[in-house]
Amino acid sequence: MPIRCRWQNTNINWQQVKAAGYAFAFVKCSDGSAYKQQFIDIGRTHAKNAVAAGLKIGYYHFAHPTNHGGLVNDATSEANYLIATLKTDFPTPNFPLVLDFEDENMHITTAEAKTWVETFYNVLQQAGYEMIFYTYKVYVDAHLPATHGFGALPLWLASYPRNFDINKLPKNPVGWTGWEIWQYNDKGTVKGISGGVDLNIMNKAFFDKY
Repeated sequence: MPIRCRWQNTNINWQQVKAAGYAFAFVKCSDGSAYKQQFIDIGRTHAKNAVAAGLKIGYYHFAHPTNHGGLVNDATSEANYLIATLKTDFPTPNFPLVLDFEDENMHITTAEAKTWVETFYNVLQQAGYEMIFYTYKVYVDAHLPATHGFGALPLWLASYPRNFDINKLPKNPVGWTGWEIWQYNDKGTVKGISGGVDLNIMNKAFFDKY
């Protein structure tokens, strides 16, 4: 269950969330190359409280890829911003860091987007982090070349069926043969949290790995 902390503010009772049977949460940590301090503080609070309640945690970065100032410079700046933000007393994550790739205002070519993602990923690797790729099929199929080569990265796929059925799996984006996390609802209800919540399932092997 990822929590988009900007929208939930600090109104989360993590003990109730844990008691309701939820095992993990992803907290928004950074956005682009700048993020309001109040939202960073909220994310840190969420992470600490989720850990204290006994949940595994991860962090995601909402990407705003652009070629202004150069693709490599832009991607490097965003990756370093995520890394620097994590160092401001955020608990150590259980899961790899997440690149949230879904910016509707992204105006670069598919080849440029591939270079951007490669650069972002390489910066995280050099800093000792693994990476999860979050997106939805229509978006990534339109914004990356079919031969992007990212299929080995763990996929967190957003796909919202009218009626959730674990036996009816979503279609994978081009380049992936499966997902590790499926976000199946963006308006879920969870005891301990006010408002709609993103609900997910994770492959058990992936959960156990971390």
